Order: sequence, then structure tokens, then C-alpha cells
Amino acid sequence: MSPYAETVRVEVDVEDCGAVYLLDGDGSDPGDVEQEVPLVRVGKAMAELAIMYQGGDGIPIKVTVADHDPGADLDGYEEIVEIDYLAPIGRVFLIGWGTDWDDEGVRRLPPLPSGPGVYRLRHHVGNTLAEPPDDDHHYLQIWPAEPSPPVIVKEGEWIAHEKADVT
Repeated sequence: MSPYAETVRVEVDVEDCGAVYLLDGDGSDPGDVEQEVPLVRVGKAMAELAIMYQGGDGIPIKVTVADHDPGADLDGYEEIVEIDYLAPIGRVFLIGWGTDWDDEGVRRLPPLPSGPGVYRLRHHVGNTLAEPPDDDHHYLQIWPAEPSPPVIVKEGEWIAHEKADVT
């Protein structure tokens, strides 16, 4: 059987807070933050992904759902982080931060290949100084994986700045 990978491009609307959420199920109980790495915070069935802009309509995000590690795009992105995500159902979607829930804002993603379980998220962010972004400024990869610690794969100016604010 050949490896499975499906890549989609979605556009999300973000009212404020510079965040897009990856949710599994109906998104009704995200729980407390369980782990984090610069640019991503993960709770129960929820991952908060930092994006480069405070808000905006139609922010493009490329997403690959695969049954294997699709490999980081080290040359195409300035910032890359990885973190575990527990998907209790295996049907995920993206939605931009908003003050009110909006079913029309939900962007369904391909089903997770192993159903419920632990997945690895790799969040890529392009040139943090570029205006405006190209279509691949934000790239999320999702694949089944054994639990492992969060890691910064590639550190650019945004992560360096965030880490400096913590210390």
C-alpha cells in the first residue's frame, strides 16, 4: 500500500488575537493547555496556532494530512515547530479566532488516517517580515506518531523574540 497524504488549502477569517484553532469533534470542550511550544498551544482536542496577523479575512493556510511524516519544508519557511496533539474522534477542522462561534467559519480537513489517537503537528510560518503573505505563508502538517516532546525545528526572528520575552 502506498503512503497516504492529502494537501488542501483553506482560508480562515480571524477577528482578533492572531490565532487559528485546530479542533477535533465539535470543539465544545477544549480543556486546559496541556503543552506548548512557541507558536502552538495544545489542550484537549484543541491546538491554538499563532498566525502572523492580528486579524483578517481569507487568511490562507496549507494543510497536509498524512499517514507518515511528510518531512519539514526547511527551505520554504522561517519558523517551524512540532508538538503532539490528541485527537479523540479523528475528524478535525480549522476555525479562526472570533468572539462568537460561526459554523460558516469552520474549514473541515481530510479525516485523520488512523482515526482517534496521537498525532504530530508541524506548524510552519513563512517570512515573518514579509507583507503581504503568499499563499503558503502558513503550513500545517498532521500525521500519526508516538508521543514525543515539543521541539523547535527551525527558529527565526518571531520565535527568538518570543523566547526572549519569557526569559
